This record gives sequence, C-alpha cells and structure tokens, in this order.
Amino acid sequence: MNFSKIAFILYICFCCIICRAFSQHLQPGFDKQEYIETLKINQKVHLDTAKWAADSVIASPEHYHLVYRSPKIAFDNAWDLWMNNEKPVALIATRGTIATEASFLANFYAAMIPAKGQLELDTNLTFDYELTDDPNAAVHVGWFVAMAYMSSGVVHKIDSCYKAGIKDFILTGHSQGGGITYLLNAYLHSLQQQQKLPADITFKTYCSAAPKPGNLFFAYAYENMNSGGWAFNVANTADWVVDVPFSVQTVDDFTEVNPFTNAKTIIKKQKFPKNLVLRHVYNRLSKPSKRAQRNYQRYLGKMVSKAVGKQLPSFRIPEYYKSNYYVRTGNTIVLYADSDYYSAYKPETGQFAIWQHHQPYRYLYLAEKLP
Repeated sequence: MNFSKIAFILYICFCCIICRAFSQHLQPGFDKQEYIETLKINQKVHLDTAKWAADSVIASPEHYHLVYRSPKIAFDNAWDLWMNNEKPVALIATRGTIATEASFLANFYAAMIPAKGQLELDTNLTFDYELTDDPNAAVHVGWFVAMAYMSSGVVHKIDSCYKAGIKDFILTGHSQGGGITYLLNAYLHSLQQQQKLPADITFKTYCSAAPKPGNLFFAYAYENMNSGGWAFNVANTADWVVDVPFSVQTVDDFTEVNPFTNAKTIIKKQKFPKNLVLRHVYNRLSKPSKRAQRNYQRYLGKMVSKAVGKQLPSFRIPEYYKSNYYVRTGNTIVLYADSDYYSAYKPETGQFAIWQHHQPYRYLYLAEKLP
C-alpha cells in the first residue's frame, strides 16, 4: 500500500472521529450546570403531588421544556420526558416518593432480588431482565418492580426520539426517583448489549439524593458500565435518605476468595480444644449478622409483600436473594453541609421536618457552591 492510500485512510478515520465528537452533544464528566438543570426538573416532577416540595419552589429549568408526563404506574410512580431547547438532547426524569401509601410501599419493600432473572408483572406479562451477568449481584426489589412497570413506556419514547434524530439522553431522579434511575440505567445498558436498543445512544445519569440501590456486586457492575464519567450520585452529607436502606453484611457477602469461605472446614481440622474455641468465636461473629439479615428479609420482604399484593394484585412475588448488603453506588459528588449551610438553614420542626435536608432547593444551595 503506497503512502497516498495510507494518508487517505487516516484522513477518513480522522473525519469519522471528528464527526462523532460533534454529533455527540453530551460529554463525560460531572457538569455543575447540567446537574443544576436536572435539580430544577426534578423539582417540577414533584410539584403537583409532593407536599414536602410544594413550599420549596426553585426556578424553572433554563434549557429544557416538558414534552410528556406518564400516567401513574405501579407504586404511584411517574416519569417525565423533557427536551433541550438548543440541541438534540432528551431528558428522562423519574419522580421520587410522594405522600401516598403506595409510593412509600416501594421504599419499604426492601428485600433484594437477583440482578438477572424474570418477573411476572401481570397474568400475561413476563419481564425478563439482565442488569449484569454477575450471579452475585442483587438489587432493591421495590424500586426494581417500579422500574419494570415503567420500562416499556420509557423504551418506547427513547425509540421515538431516536427516530427523530436524538441519540443523547440524560437520566435523572431525586430521592426514590434516583434509586429507580440507577436500575433504569442498568436496564437500558443491558438492552443495548442485547441489541434491543441502538448502540450509538449515549446515556448520562445524575442520581440525586438517591438511596442505595443494591449490593456491592451490582455497584461494581454499574460503575463499570458507566465508566469514563457517565454516571453520578449526588449526596448532601446532612441528608439521611442517602444512608438507606438498612444494610447488613454477612460472611456470605464477600467475594468467593476470602478467608471465611472455608472457615468451618479449617476450624474443624484444628486440634481439641482449639477447634471448639475457634468455632465459638466464629459463630459469635457470624450468627448475629445472619440473623439480622433473615429478619430484614422477613419483615421488608415477606411481610411487606402482602401489602404489595393488594397494590399490584396480578404481580407474582419473586424469590428473594439472601442478602441485605446495600452499598453506596456510582461516582459520588459530595455536597458538604458546612457551617455556612447550617447558618443559612436553621433546624425545622413540624410534620415534614425529616425532609429538611432532602429537598431539592437545599441541594441547589450546595451545588451552586461547587467549583
């Protein structure tokens, strides 16, 4: 091959790279102004129904307008589709907890299910999913069920946007909406891997004030699929919601190669009375956490599922994953509540005081202080 042909090929490759760069309107990395826009949108998603948000109105988004709001789904969930005014970028915002029994039920339904499997959402509706192929990964069942019910509508709108030339999407949610958005992100990536969504769609995610969505193995998978600066978890250090659900780590939650895997066998081989002493110590350390995990699954899984059955009569309760080891997930952007923050916002009292550090306008105050 002569020099002119090599130069021509290199020129074509360079042009393809440049075209791709200019056709992609979202860029990796945390963007302060981009996040602030999502906060404003998430506030609007809540305004119609959330009492704790009604008294904390912040400015309308500057660069987006609402084009679609879904009907109520499953646990009174809903989601919006917003469109950028200047460039072909769509934004999908999932509503967080509202003041209804059904909405809070999704939070309390906090057992885990495998991150790969099948759910029977209705008599004739089976939902097959694979958030990751790691058999040790597990996620929050309540938020996953909510995501499953809304997924077909979301995918339909993404398909419509794609046909209209839109390939860049921001996924966002505040509070419970952030918890659901984690799972929506993983689900949409899995559809791309299965070639059920175009591979050239770009998803960028801002989970705001979000609770913990799953265990460590799901967190690893999520962070890997969004590597390079495409997904962020934004947390106010004064906000208790980012600390939940309850987390219990047992010896079964470690990776396979760990000193506890064959501990009982090793202890059994020790000489008497050393084996008895070690067995006693091992049991004292391992049994309390296992007992706690079983209790959480009993109350936050089996007992809560009775109320879920009343809310979703055709939903078939799944088998649970034997873990409640919830961890913080994603590239975390810390909004540090310093002395200035506590000076600006004095402690509140009253019915909705527990939400005082969770509200979007408090997040906006701290986000604006970011460099």
